[in-house]
Order: sequence, then C-alpha cells, then structure tokens
Amino acid sequence: MKKILLLILAATGLLYISCKKSNNNNDGPGEVYGKWKLTETMFDIGNGNGKYTKVTGEAKYLILSKSADKAGKFEGNAMPGLFSFKILDSIKMEVFSNTYKMPLTYYYKVSAKSLQLNPPCIEGCGYRFVRE
Repeated sequence: MKKILLLILAATGLLYISCKKSNNNNDGPGEVYGKWKLTETMFDIGNGNGKYTKVTGEAKYLILSKSADKAGKFEGNAMPGLFSFKILDSIKMEVFSNTYKMPLTYYYKVSAKSLQLNPPCIEGCGYRFVRE
C-alpha cells in the first residue's frame, strides 16, 4: 500500500513539475496600451509579394493610451491621422481617423514586446512596432 501511495505521489509530483503555467496576459486587450516604436512597414503593390521592410531615418513612435470613455487614444508621430480606437476583440480594433467619418477596422497582433497593426488595405499593408 505504501509503494502505491509513494508511486502516485511521485507521478503527481512529476506532472506538477512538467506542467508549464501559461500566462495569457500577453493576449489581453490591455497590452496594446503603451509607447511603441515603429520598426517595419509593408505596402504591397497588388501582386502579393509585399514584404516588411525596416524603417530608416528619424524614429517614429505610437502611444496608445486609455481615455475616460472606454476608448483608446492615438498619440505620437508614427500614424498622425489617427486619433482614437476601441478594442473589439483579441484581434480587431475600431479606429477613428481624421480622414474618414466612419471608423475603420484594423487587425492587430500584440505580445509583451511587439505590436502589429494591419489597416484595411486592398493591396495589403501593415506596421510593426516594438515596445519602448
């Protein structure tokens, strides 16, 4: 009986040690908030061969902050035409700009250190940032 109990205890211990706790905080909508440095852009000319290229020249930043009305606020010089956003789910946000009266749906992918924004483009386009 003691051997079975010891074996069960050992197996439980091994399972406990081998299991890796997952941290889902990186996938939450709150992670988009902060200061981001633009590192790469992509604009496809319509042939499907668009690739991200590194940004050169003066550094450009995007600051995503919370505002009082449950919407977010765009600041910085990386995307100057945008002024606010609302997180729709874990991959989409509604973006308000100075150019369009209706909001646009941007797809985003965020982790602890990176952010990718993909506006609605016919040809394909995107922006990659790293957290500052």
